[in-house]
Amino acid sequence: MRIHPSFSLRSITWVPALAAVCATAGAADFTGRDVFNFKSDSGCPFGALAPASDCNRRALDDPDTRVSLDSAAHTIRFANPRSYNEKTIVGDVLLQGSGQSRSGRRVPLTFHALLSRSGNEWSASSHAHSPVGDEFSDIRIDPYQVVVIEGSTERVVFTPAQISETLAKPSLAARLANELVQVQDNRMGGAKDADITIGLGLSRASKSVARAHFRAPSARGLQLAEAMQQGNWTLELQALSGQIPRQVVQRDLFLYGLESQSLLQPLLQRGFHKNEKLVLGATNGKGYVRYDGQQREFAGADASARAFLQDSFIGLVLGWQQQQPRPSKAKADGR
Repeated sequence: MRIHPSFSLRSITWVPALAAVCATAGAADFTGRDVFNFKSDSGCPFGALAPASDCNRRALDDPDTRVSLDSAAHTIRFANPRSYNEKTIVGDVLLQGSGQSRSGRRVPLTFHALLSRSGNEWSASSHAHSPVGDEFSDIRIDPYQVVVIEGSTERVVFTPAQISETLAKPSLAARLANELVQVQDNRMGGAKDADITIGLGLSRASKSVARAHFRAPSARGLQLAEAMQQGNWTLELQALSGQIPRQVVQRDLFLYGLESQSLLQPLLQRGFHKNEKLVLGATNGKGYVRYDGQQREFAGADASARAFLQDSFIGLVLGWQQQQPRPSKAKADGR
């Protein structure tokens, strides 16, 4: 359990609600700006990539946010007493699952919910990640509900049925977003290393914004987790545009355990310049991070890469491609 030091001074008005949350049998309470993983009983995108199947996630972007996880009741509760001058992301929930495509394949699916505060009000948005564009049936995902504390009451913002529906049948807005996100498979001449380009826009009018490449030269033909266990791999991300929002880059560095890396401070402050590359990798089991022509040892490279591959849309497509001979065109509803 983590207790934020300013809790007693800043949270008096929500002590009754918090007490009710903590009284729930089997609930675990988390606070502090951090990312916390928990078990998925519905499986993980790439199996052994997540130790002990801990591939579900709740992230707290703000130290004033507190989340209670009740795995027995399948309830995730968020509380935050602070008033914000502008709409601010204060946390998220990411649930891993799968669905059956119309072709009969079992495909990994991810539900991602963002929790924001503006003034004293909560707002929530959600989207799905999938490595292929389709509608899905036989959805398998842990039946969590997401709740926010409002004064002395609570409000359900996502039910298990809503989450399953989001994964099975994307909304009209989601379908439009799908048409605007283009994924190109860059593999040529029998190449097997996963290599994709992400574009935004309709078909030939799309603009390439990023390229991602996973290489494991000594582990071709192995599953993703096995390839990484060989200890020689690289995960390369390249900005093909200077227009990637800085806030997106900053949040990704936070989510994947990279924001404290001294080498990446320029990237954290200003975002990507066009054609810049960020590389995570390992040589003979020794991790490193590379950026702007410099390379540093990084013991957390393996953990950061695994989190990116299973939690992000780009990572999900890369991991799926690594394990498929020639995947179909991928789609995503949101980031």
